[in-house]
Amino acid sequence: MLKHGSMLSKEVLASLPIFPLPNLVLLPGMILPLNVFEPRYLDLVDHVLDCGQHIGVPLLRPGYQEDYEGRPEIEPVFGVGKLLSHLRLPDGRRFIRLEGLARVRLLAERDLSRSFRLVEAAPLPEDIPRDNERLEVLKAQVERLARACNRNDTETVDTVLSITDERVFTYTVTALLPSVEMLISTALNRRLFRSTPYTTFQQRCLACETTDERVALLLERVSALLDVLQSYARLPAEMCN
Repeated sequence: MLKHGSMLSKEVLASLPIFPLPNLVLLPGMILPLNVFEPRYLDLVDHVLDCGQHIGVPLLRPGYQEDYEGRPEIEPVFGVGKLLSHLRLPDGRRFIRLEGLARVRLLAERDLSRSFRLVEAAPLPEDIPRDNERLEVLKAQVERLARACNRNDTETVDTVLSITDERVFTYTVTALLPSVEMLISTALNRRLFRSTPYTTFQQRCLACETTDERVALLLERVSALLDVLQSYARLPAEMCN
């Protein structure tokens, strides 16, 4: 279930610890396992256990390697997760699981004295889509794409299509598309969408001002995948309609 950003308290958003990552976008509804081993993020986990259960997970911007140990630039819109579980391993590492609750926008960095980063963030609204016709087209295209990739995996397809909250549906499709694209890329022995990698596309979807804008982006991407499938005469049997 999608948790609106406004459900995050002002106290949480005023001093939110963040765990920036270079190749992952935390989406609402997503379950994220993390193997934590860097000292600063071990400190972050201790802080979260003592002072709250929320962690922001922004995407690092290109070029982050030059200042990785410091405060490299991050995308201003990012997901906030709540700690679901925490396991302290014998070697000092921590294994945690986060549930993506909402998305927020970065306002400012706070408390620069700590080893990890704390920020102030503002909640972002999750509106109901207005363009129902385009949404229905997206659902039809998702069904075509999923069944083309694996005709036997009807349960997963039906589960996604049965999601009644359109906002949750768009985030679920955003989360699942990389797996579908990887399957197609492997089957066709070619890399798809070189100019717009998975994480870049997912970040664009997350940062959309409206759900309708997100639907439009997803429809464009899914339709492009279907065009790729249709342009190849030779496809593995499990990817045929």
